[in-house]
Amino acid sequence: MEYEAFLFDLDGTLINFDLQIFIKTYLGAASQSFIDLIPNPEIFYKELLSSTDVMEKANNPDTTALDDFLLDFCPKFEVNCDEIRNRFLQFYQKGFNAIKPLITQMDGAILLLQDIKENYPNAKVVLATNPVYPFIAIEKRMEWGAIPQKFFDLITHAENSNFCKLNDKYWFEILGKIDANPSSSLVIGNDGLRDMGAKKHGFKTFLVENALENEDLITSDTKPDFKGSLKDLHDHLI
Repeated sequence: MEYEAFLFDLDGTLINFDLQIFIKTYLGAASQSFIDLIPNPEIFYKELLSSTDVMEKANNPDTTALDDFLLDFCPKFEVNCDEIRNRFLQFYQKGFNAIKPLITQMDGAILLLQDIKENYPNAKVVLATNPVYPFIAIEKRMEWGAIPQKFFDLITHAENSNFCKLNDKYWFEILGKIDANPSSSLVIGNDGLRDMGAKKHGFKTFLVENALENEDLITSDTKPDFKGSLKDLHDHLI
C-alpha cells in the first residue's frame, strides 16, 4: 500500500516509557516547583490531573490545548494565571529533567523512521503524541529517547493543537495540516483508546505491543489493522 502519512505516538511507541512511574515522578517534581504557590501537594496533584482531563475532552476550536488547561486550572487557586503559566515553563526547563532517567531508546525506532523516509519519500511523517504537554516537554523526551526532530513534518503539542486524542477532531486537525486522507494514513501507537480510536475515522492502525495501554478498551470498531513490535511494522512496510 502507498501510504500518504504515518502518524506516530511517542511514549511507549518510539521511546521506552512506563506510564505509572512517569506520572508519580512527574507529579512529585511539578508539585515541588509550585510549593510556594500551592503548598499542599495532594491538592496540586488532584487539580492538575482534573484539569488535564478537562483539557483532553475540550472541544473549543478557538483555544489551544494549553489554553484549555489553564482556563480550568488557574481559577482553582488565588494565583495570577500568568504566574502559573510561567512557573510551568520554568518547571519544564529544569524540574522536568527528573524524568530523564525514565526514558530510554526504543529498539528499531531510528531504523524504522529512516527507512520510511527513504522508501516513502512523498509521505508525511507526524509525531502525533497526545498534546497535553508544551513543546519543550516533548522535545526533551525526544532527545532523551534519541528521536531526532528532523524525521517529522509535524509535531503536535499543547501550544499548536486545539484538540487532544480523546476528541475525534484531533485526527482531522492533523489531516488538514498535512493534506492527507485517513484511508491512506497509518496511525502507530500503543494506546488502545487514544491511538486505536483513529480506526473509527477511516485510518489504518498499528498497535505497538511493547508497552500496551488501555488494551481492554479496544472495541470491534477500533480493532487494529496490524499489531506487533516496531520490527514487525518495519517488516510490513519495507
